[in-house]
Amino acid sequence: MKRLLFVLISIFLLFFALESIVAQSQGETLEILIDPGKDEIVLNPYTASDSNSIIIMLNLYDGLFGYDSKTSEPVPALAQSYEVSEDGLSWTFNLRPCKFSDGTDITSRTFVESWNYMLGGPLASNLDFVERRADGKLDLETPDAHTLVVNLRYAVPYLPSLLCQPCLAAIKDTASFSGAYTLLSQADNQIRLRRNPYYWDTVQTDFVEITLGEGYDKAFLDGQIHWSMAPIADAADYMVLSKLYATTFFYFSAKEGAYADENIRKALIDVIPWDIIRSLQGSLMESSSLVPDSGVSADIDDDIIAHLAEGGYPYGQRALPMINMAVTRGAQNAVVAELIAELWSKTLGITVTLNTVPLSVFASVPQENPYDFCTITWIGDYFDPMAFLQLFASDSSFNLANFSDERYDELLELAMKADEISRRELLLQAEQILLDSGVVIPMSTAFATNFVRKDLISGWETNPLDIHPFKEISLN
Repeated sequence: MKRLLFVLISIFLLFFALESIVAQSQGETLEILIDPGKDEIVLNPYTASDSNSIIIMLNLYDGLFGYDSKTSEPVPALAQSYEVSEDGLSWTFNLRPCKFSDGTDITSRTFVESWNYMLGGPLASNLDFVERRADGKLDLETPDAHTLVVNLRYAVPYLPSLLCQPCLAAIKDTASFSGAYTLLSQADNQIRLRRNPYYWDTVQTDFVEITLGEGYDKAFLDGQIHWSMAPIADAADYMVLSKLYATTFFYFSAKEGAYADENIRKALIDVIPWDIIRSLQGSLMESSSLVPDSGVSADIDDDIIAHLAEGGYPYGQRALPMINMAVTRGAQNAVVAELIAELWSKTLGITVTLNTVPLSVFASVPQENPYDFCTITWIGDYFDPMAFLQLFASDSSFNLANFSDERYDELLELAMKADEISRRELLLQAEQILLDSGVVIPMSTAFATNFVRKDLISGWETNPLDIHPFKEISLN
């Protein structure tokens, strides 16, 4: 009798498992289109910094906080609650009971191990706010499996926003996921995700299929693709345009030589009619400011001549070396870059090599950037000027421009300890140092363009960071 009961139970469990598998294989699928251009999709939270990779990884890895789909503000994720000390230097996070996709527990030790592991990588600057111990490791405490204490070097009131980033998520290995979805497959033109069976929150669709490339206009119009981040022809009725907390800018990245000299940079900048350049980019909102919403002639004039002389390259007497320029794919990028190159060549006699390359070639590891002059659209990871200004701190491991200035660093440090009014003034002064040094040339406040079949899906919301959690999007 016992053996018969065991057999019946085994059959029932097998039937239940098979039914579950069939249900998943027949589950609803959210169809998304992304055109990454020549940039490779890198699903490694410790190294990836391009927006397309991050958009996907935010759905594979959960951190202590996640982004609200309507406001982009941080909302608790793996952190069920938290407390902050009176001086703002100690944050205690209480973790909700949760598991990785392989069924193992996510604990406070998970964050200690994954964050310390990140210290040796290109995104280590994201942990600059954490105090260090004598052995160089992060000052983190784990009173128990569900309590994490983070001790800070300085007060960071926007810490929850910082902790939304996938590089600071609960990470175990490349085969285990803490987010709403797991990686089912990744090929050259398609990425498939499956709902994480151990996920702590509600997930609206069982599968997400991400098509990579362009030329899928008909598939979108026919309803085979629900949301496209790539341009779609003849789909104005489905276009959603939203202003981003982001800035497009050019920047000098040379670590040494003529183009690392402030005087030479100023001379080159003064040659370019930036008002015309900004209008050529076709942006809806031109900008001369690095931080969003913070409040030229091509002739050789005396200032340009003086800058060249002070930099050791007297005009007409000593030729400036070749400059290597990097831009990403796009018609407007090419037009702007070609005009800049032509003006520098004709006015100053510089040989300019123009390279259209993937963003990862010059931005993934800035210290190894082979180019002298680049352009990028930087989307703030959180709503604070430091999301932009920290990029240029001397000790930042993601210092795009390889920039170093003692006064700039001092202003950032003072701002960390100042009240809100003083802090704003200090950060404005720091931004001005960047602009005056010629290391960065802001072009425009960026906009996001999406094409969304809102007749077919619900839960897709516009927001300032253009982040749309897949788990909240359902099929109508």
